[in-house]
Amino acid sequence: MFINFFRVVVSVISLCVLCKPLFAEEHASFWEGFRVGGYSSADLRIPRTEPTQLKLNEISMIVTWDQGTRVKFFSELELENPVSYDHHLGLHSKQSYVDLERFYLDYSLSEKSNVRVGRFLSPVGRWNQLHAPPLVWTASRPLVTTELFPAALNGLMLFGNVPLQERSLEYQVYAEGLKDQRKERDERTYRDVKGARFAINNIFNFASENAGLNTLGLNLASYQEDRPGAPAYRLIGIDFLLEFDRWELSGEAYSRNTSQGKDAGSGAYLQSAYLIRNDWYWITRLENLHYPAEQNAERWVLGVTKRLKPNQLLKFEFVGGSAEYEDIPRGFTTSFAVMF
Repeated sequence: MFINFFRVVVSVISLCVLCKPLFAEEHASFWEGFRVGGYSSADLRIPRTEPTQLKLNEISMIVTWDQGTRVKFFSELELENPVSYDHHLGLHSKQSYVDLERFYLDYSLSEKSNVRVGRFLSPVGRWNQLHAPPLVWTASRPLVTTELFPAALNGLMLFGNVPLQERSLEYQVYAEGLKDQRKERDERTYRDVKGARFAINNIFNFASENAGLNTLGLNLASYQEDRPGAPAYRLIGIDFLLEFDRWELSGEAYSRNTSQGKDAGSGAYLQSAYLIRNDWYWITRLENLHYPAEQNAERWVLGVTKRLKPNQLLKFEFVGGSAEYEDIPRGFTTSFAVMF
């Protein structure tokens, strides 16, 4: 249903673009509100237990509309895994698929509150909301941010920022309105998703000019896996970000239980990025994942990342520890990410 709706909207927008010369001159400002961008990344992976692979991870197209009014539009359409190469299969696109990551409208109720309706990333922690390769330090993603909660949902969200003297309270309260209509590959799908994230910004009220962001967040969510007999889950977690001098420290920790109080998984990560010199950063991450009835993982990541330009990152990293996950294997990876 949602994909059909998206196709209709795209068709209408395309028709309007073709008819643009027929519009009166005073309506030209509407079209000037549109912006087109995106990002892409490519990896060379040398896993411990799998063949070496050269892979174009995604090509993402982002379309936004903002005319400084109460209404804003955002969409992200992504071609996942468009092409890969390894010595067994050669050059192929067997894992390629199209994913509508985001498609929503924002309406500003006031300076402190907004409403979002459509498809958006689940506001759980920080990594899930800022996971685009040019925006994160590593090519590999912490396991806890992929295995315990839905990555996105179709629904409604109330969000905003409330000043608290030198600090501010950021809030996001959301609920699913329409469950995912398609299941990509082996991903888990969820229904009846609802929750909230509350974060205090500038929590330490640093006065030093070398200080940056410092945020502490609380995450609450409930949902049910979309399969027969699946239990309902309750998730609680915290996340933080601290920037000071040459350091950036970040982390997230989650605990999940069934509605009957049984353990349904937990995990955490702690990551540091240290500016060495000339936009080279030393990256360290420790993480774990406990998943009942499946393999647990305790991992470490060491690497260096070079910020080539504000919109380009070159990454080198080694993932060690225990357990194998298909999308996040252990071993060496070098990656290039660009935002355009």
